Amino acid sequence: MRALRTRVLVAVDASGVAAAAVSGGVGTPRVRSFARAPLEPGALVPDPLEANVARRGEVEAALAQVAAAVEGGRGPVSLILPDGVARTVLLDVPAGVEAREFARYRVAPGLPYAPDEALVDVLALEGGRVLAAAVRRSVIEGYEAAAAAAGLEVDRLDLAPLAALSALARDPRGTAPSVDVILGDRALSLAAWHGGVMRLFRTRLREAGEAEAGWLAREVDRTAAQAASGGNGGPPRIRAVGPGALALLQAWEDEGRRAEPGWTAEGTLPVEAAELAWLGGALA
Repeated sequence: MRALRTRVLVAVDASGVAAAAVSGGVGTPRVRSFARAPLEPGALVPDPLEANVARRGEVEAALAQVAAAVEGGRGPVSLILPDGVARTVLLDVPAGVEAREFARYRVAPGLPYAPDEALVDVLALEGGRVLAAAVRRSVIEGYEAAAAAAGLEVDRLDLAPLAALSALARDPRGTAPSVDVILGDRALSLAAWHGGVMRLFRTRLREAGEAEAGWLAREVDRTAAQAASGGNGGPPRIRAVGPGALALLQAWEDEGRRAEPGWTAEGTLPVEAAELAWLGGALA
């Protein structure tokens, strides 16, 4: 029997599949069990237009492996899709208007596929804003089919950057500028805050290699400046989560740049909690 208030998350990205059973409330999360199964390069390729699950048998086997190793891993579970599969837009929702319908109205016409192929979800933010994400239906169906074939009961779909932000947005940040860096295997997202409100959200492909830390530092500075109306407000507070977050933080520290992990968690984990952007789905 699954423990009371335990959530099971199964996250998929280019490098592998991971799962965690997490219990406890906001601020006191505990990872009860964790498992990860690697994928060979090319088995899964995050993409907003084309099918992501290139070698379905390998992805199904990885999903089945982590589900068998985690408490409650067969379901119901939250299946978390990687950064880089959605078009994401920051919107101001008019008073009295349903946020998801407004997001569909604003986002769907600009997509490079038919509007009825888009599944749209929103993350509510302070100040009447939402972060709207549109994912192509066929992309989602590929993940759902692999999960079902692996024996998982999926009761919720989420996106890794939105899962991360659902937790990061709860942390009191005051009015000073800040930038959250959310890393995925193939893509990353930058969320900039000023005056306690999210002002800017950007998604970029990652630049793997030794030059990434410097490139990303410049992207953080550019994002913070745009969010703070021309760069006023001083150096931003920087937080990072996702694969490679700790190496990134160390590289910045070596250069004299202050940054911090987005969160920590108790329990059995083979990596630091901040290396798992999708873990935010259980911490919010």
